[in-house]
Amino acid sequence: MDRITSRIVPMREQVDFWEDLVASQLFPVRLEAAGQVPFRGEIQTQLVSGLAVVMISGQGVLGSHGRAEIARMDKHLHLACVHLDGETRLVQSGKEVILRSGDVFLIDSRHHFALGLEQRWRHLLVAFPTHWLESRLAQPDLTSVVVPRDQPLAHLWARHLADGFRLADALSPEAETLFAQHSVELLVQALNERRDTPATPPEAARAALFLRACRLISLEFGDPSLAPHRIASKLRVSTRTLERIFAEHNDAVMRHVYDERIRQAAKVLADAGAGHRSVTEIAFVCGFNDSSHFGRVFAERMHITPSKWRKKLGSEGQG
Repeated sequence: MDRITSRIVPMREQVDFWEDLVASQLFPVRLEAAGQVPFRGEIQTQLVSGLAVVMISGQGVLGSHGRAEIARMDKHLHLACVHLDGETRLVQSGKEVILRSGDVFLIDSRHHFALGLEQRWRHLLVAFPTHWLESRLAQPDLTSVVVPRDQPLAHLWARHLADGFRLADALSPEAETLFAQHSVELLVQALNERRDTPATPPEAARAALFLRACRLISLEFGDPSLAPHRIASKLRVSTRTLERIFAEHNDAVMRHVYDERIRQAAKVLADAGAGHRSVTEIAFVCGFNDSSHFGRVFAERMHITPSKWRKKLGSEGQG
């Protein structure tokens, strides 16, 4: 068993050291010291049939995994974790959860999340390749959830993981393989039976959600940072649910965003009162960060360049 603590480096270097250690053992997370509680951390790792089973604890830190950390990853993972004791706040999919001892939670390295770890805490976790779970789940959205401790399979899976961590050095290769297989099967079943998993919205609700999303896009198309995850967060649904609903309408979220931006830009370009505004200025107002990108997207959708569109509509107005 490998065991490393933050105390092996000077105090002023501990948070940076821990950030590098977590990145090497699991995946990149941005860390910063929190409050008046002195930082500390400890990590113990067991390899069982190729799976990293990790006991990790600490205090005095805030963690986040965002766009920059996601971009650094060569391959993605799911972390399936048991909150053993202490205090932890988990924020993902726009929701904050205060974890209780025994709660099981999943983290998807492809998604944004944040952890409040100011007070003492301890987790036991295992890292799975993403395809190990997703091919077996009834709903893809279950890859970023909390399974409460009072659900029997969550309790059973947590005990299974703890036993595997404790007995790893004594297991035969065949037993290690069985442990890995059962770890996945028990977790998948616990996720699929999660009692408070919201049902798929009925047809009318999904139609209403699509209209609300379209309305939001029509209001905020000029924001260059408008993206599926932000729209989903505002509507209080997962990004995947939003994308599936758009697919049901033979559309895609970002395609709809760009269509709205081009539609609005075409209106401004055709407006005689906006003749003093340059094409670049109009592109920026309509949510584009790059005028050449705007030109390509405009020509693709309108089959004419922005400048020629402006001249064409201007000459027709004069005629």
